[in-house]
Amino acid sequence: MGSQLGFEVKAKDIGARVGLLEVGGKKIETPALMPVVNPKREVLSPRELAEEFNVPVVMTNAYILLRDEELKKEALDRGVHELLGFDGVVATDSGSFQLMQYGNVLTSNREIIEFQNKIGSNIGSFLDIPSLPDAFRARAEEQLDLTLERAREAKAEADFIVNAGIQGSSYLDLRARAAGEIGRDFRLCAVGGIVGIMEDYRFSDLVNIIATVKRNIPLDRVVHAFGLGHPMVFSLAAALGCDLFDSAAYALYAREGRYLTATGTLHLDNLGYLPCCCPVCSRYGLELKELDKDEMVRELARHNLHVSFGELERVKQAIHEGSLWNLLSVRLRSHPLLLSALESLSEHGEWLSTLDRITGKSSFYYLGPEAEYRTEVINARDRLRRVDSERTIKMPPFGDVPLELTSIYPFVSYMSPDSVEREDVYAPVRDIERLRAMMDYQFGSGAGSLIPERVRIKNSRRTGRMRWVYLDGELIASLRASDNWIIPKKELALRLHERFPYPLLRVSVDDEAKPFVEEGRSVFCKFVLEIDDNLRCMDEVLVVDTDDNLIRVGTLHLSPGEVRDYGRGMAVRVR
Repeated sequence: MGSQLGFEVKAKDIGARVGLLEVGGKKIETPALMPVVNPKREVLSPRELAEEFNVPVVMTNAYILLRDEELKKEALDRGVHELLGFDGVVATDSGSFQLMQYGNVLTSNREIIEFQNKIGSNIGSFLDIPSLPDAFRARAEEQLDLTLERAREAKAEADFIVNAGIQGSSYLDLRARAAGEIGRDFRLCAVGGIVGIMEDYRFSDLVNIIATVKRNIPLDRVVHAFGLGHPMVFSLAAALGCDLFDSAAYALYAREGRYLTATGTLHLDNLGYLPCCCPVCSRYGLELKELDKDEMVRELARHNLHVSFGELERVKQAIHEGSLWNLLSVRLRSHPLLLSALESLSEHGEWLSTLDRITGKSSFYYLGPEAEYRTEVINARDRLRRVDSERTIKMPPFGDVPLELTSIYPFVSYMSPDSVEREDVYAPVRDIERLRAMMDYQFGSGAGSLIPERVRIKNSRRTGRMRWVYLDGELIASLRASDNWIIPKKELALRLHERFPYPLLRVSVDDEAKPFVEEGRSVFCKFVLEIDDNLRCMDEVLVVDTDDNLIRVGTLHLSPGEVRDYGRGMAVRVR
């Protein structure tokens, strides 16, 4: 297999991740949208996409190039980058879409792989066989066997990063089998055969297919949702762990006079107002309808892209601040059939909770019954069992929450239609009682006993909340302002280390990394030997050596499963 793919996670929420993808020295921030460019019917050129939208990656169809003698010669002579006039990352499709549409293509898997090699595709595809959503099982199995055979051929012969299609129709056991084989051999895994499912608004099936693929591939694999180009489902697919999307919809819809929004598609002819402030809508208003056909298509395509990229930015911001569930709760109410996706998400809540981070910066909004199955609720309920208190307050969907915990995330930022008054939440509770309960919640039952009565707690002058904890004149802990979580200093870390046996609370590193961690440098995944499975992303952890000697304290940057699967990138941010 050809070029290598680099991927590093920068931020996480639910199963979503903002990452840095490196392809041939070129960097792409994910989640990323690859606009599809038809080399025979360009609506917007790749150069325009780069200049106006800062697009770092485009997708085109190698099969179309191969079957057009003039384009084929030009692509072979000049290369696909020069042909398109684009110096970013170029991904090419193999003709699988045409195969799905017409039932046959005039090329072989080996020929299309060799052609992509010759034209210099950065990312390419083998000729996988997309099964229809309701294909007979025997037919889907036969097509999957051929897809996997062609994948093995691509592994041996491709000089590009292979965008490896995972097929299996709606049969989840076939998807799991395909994901297991593809995920073992390829770094870029593509969820294929989902266009028909989305066109039929079968969003519950979409959730189950993507979740099945994700659960059966290593967590460090980059995931491309093939043909998922409508912004109304970006947040859903990202929450399940998709990193790349491709869209021909921006152009195809424009030719049909269809106007994209983040919550659905409208017909331009039916609009009396344009519900958008993008440059196109701001410039033309309803005069957009009056432009000549070709210009209208171009301008409508630009609008569709502005909406698509704007929604992706909204998704990435939500991931950074930990509010993706809030965005999902709103987006999945934009269409009745999207509500089925919420129910399906709940079935994967336990798995997703192992990937999600344990704390965040945003408010927790109770926006509907799906909150019962939110990943942070699952994690919080698990930790509430650690805390023994007779004074509780009801906070649906968390249940009975000890009053001592009402100043820690997520309870401090809880909002619902019947939220209690803050005066009730902050009923008289001694700071030391709060601190001990927070220790139990954050680190485990018994951690609160490590805080003796003689500690001195210093509060913030501005907020009145606890900020620093001293013991015998030494600072042993601080509390982070964004979520009020406890940051242990050396003395408290040593007490936690003694109180909880190995491997609890620990990230164990090899001897090669030890001197660098002692200097305060971050722990990278490749140096981690063992990690406590009970930990969650954003937990405070004890970094230890092979003899269980405490080296440093830090914040876990990934989930335990991701730390094990990732060969690069930061695992623990050491302070």
